[in-house]
Amino acid sequence: MGDVAGPEPGAIGLGLRFIARVVRRYPRETTLSILAALVWMAMVIAGPYLTALVVDRAITEEQPDLLLPLVGLVLLAGVARALGIGGRRYFAFRLSYRAETDLRNRIFEHIQRLAFSFHDRTSTGELMARASTDLSQFRIVLAMLPITVANLALLVAVSTVLIVMDPLLGTVTALAIPALLLVARRYAGQVLSISFEVQQSLADMSTDVEEAVSGIRVVKSYGQEEQEVARVGATADRIFDRAMQLIGQRAIHVPLFEALPAIATGLVLLIGGLRVIDGVLTLGQFVAFTEYMVVLNFPLRITGFFLAELPRASAAAVRIRDLLSTAPEISDPERPEPMPKGRGRLCFEGVSFSYPDGPSVLDGFDLAMEPGKSVALVGPTGSGKSTVAYLLPRFYDPTAGSIRLDGTDIRELALEDLRSAVAVAFEEPFLFSATVRENIAFGAPDATHEQVRLAARLASADAFILDLPDGYDTTVGERGFSLSGGQRQRIALARAVLRDPRVLVLDDAMSSVDATTEQEIRESLATVMEGRTTIIIAHRPATLALADEVVFLDAGRVAAVGPHERLLAEVPRYAEVLAETVGEVV
Repeated sequence: MGDVAGPEPGAIGLGLRFIARVVRRYPRETTLSILAALVWMAMVIAGPYLTALVVDRAITEEQPDLLLPLVGLVLLAGVARALGIGGRRYFAFRLSYRAETDLRNRIFEHIQRLAFSFHDRTSTGELMARASTDLSQFRIVLAMLPITVANLALLVAVSTVLIVMDPLLGTVTALAIPALLLVARRYAGQVLSISFEVQQSLADMSTDVEEAVSGIRVVKSYGQEEQEVARVGATADRIFDRAMQLIGQRAIHVPLFEALPAIATGLVLLIGGLRVIDGVLTLGQFVAFTEYMVVLNFPLRITGFFLAELPRASAAAVRIRDLLSTAPEISDPERPEPMPKGRGRLCFEGVSFSYPDGPSVLDGFDLAMEPGKSVALVGPTGSGKSTVAYLLPRFYDPTAGSIRLDGTDIRELALEDLRSAVAVAFEEPFLFSATVRENIAFGAPDATHEQVRLAARLASADAFILDLPDGYDTTVGERGFSLSGGQRQRIALARAVLRDPRVLVLDDAMSSVDATTEQEIRESLATVMEGRTTIIIAHRPATLALADEVVFLDAGRVAAVGPHERLLAEVPRYAEVLAETVGEVV
């Protein structure tokens, strides 16, 4: 559950500046939509004036020869107005949907670049909300932007025309505009913090639903369906409460956006009627004036609606901006070193590491591995074994010390080069909702079918894959849950093998396979590991036998190094850890 984020000082300004930066990326759509809206605006202004000409010249002054041309102009203005509406809507929605699509792609690309540490503290649901509900709110305002610009221009133009026609009536009408802006400013101040809470609560809902669906097997196995329903229901109730607070403010202020133009119209009808009776205004001018008032009602209401949506859109824009401005903690060096030649010599020198807000995991870890050699890392829970695996491809950076690959500090290498040289098979394999072939070839999409099959055979996966309904073209389903744990691990292992890396890391990659399958994989791995630097994180004695030597970690340091049998005989703590992990020492 994410904490409800409050607005930053000047959040509306920050949001508006972000919206402006986005709009500037699409000058063609923005320009065309605003131009079309201005054409519409010009025809709206021209309509009442032409009506006044029809009344005063063709009818009142009895000049029937002007009637047809003037009516023709009215019709042409109507056609131009319709074209302006069509163009404005097309280009405004093109702008909004184009910006939404590009922002969604930018968000996804940026999320891919952010380090593990960011994902450790940010829920999937939170990120999904930035790319869905926040973006949708953002898009609504972008779609309304061109018509709002035209409306503001229309308000100024019509107010100017009305003041020229009759200063008194024009001033009465124009006063509705600052009154509207004052109401909008008060409304924004009341709802900004609530808007942030609504957007954050929607993100919390995404998190709750994502966790409940992803963990449905755990939920059902423990019979906690009602608890999860209650948890999601509590978040939904919080969204309802915040939304009702917004609606309460809207119920107070939005009627004012409707009432102000109505009040202005009433005053114009009263004062204007008296001025016509007194002969100050002609009937045609009065008709034009009232038409202008009708014209003003629409832009005043739409502008009011836009201003009512702006606080929530600003909150969404700030949340999107904050995500995109989060700098990746792990990134390429400014001038990456070329990938050094070599076969995978590794050197950990005084490496220390601690997770954010957590205890130290590694404390002066030292380890040197010659090319083609293999070591097994053994240690109690929390001793730093998996952390070593995460530091090697720079999922995290050490807080002290250095890691060298073939003599070059890995922080001086481009991430793509480094991660092409290091492959990790994780303890908890993740499979995509794709075919078996696509999952194995994920890190080498250009691999041939024969290369994929060879990697699968080396991971003892080929036989069971061929037994699947469509063989290598079988879709494994979300996260590969249609397969057993051992099958998923073997596919993940094949994926790592196919990369043909200099350094192979097996992070307890055989924990879910049975003894028979493990024996088959061990025999295959002996071939894969030959001439390749390999780090094995495991506790089963049979798996430890694959390594040239065992490195025993305790309290984040190397406590002992040597063959499994010697450590078992000479290091009591090593025997104790193995006994606790596997239940017995063989």
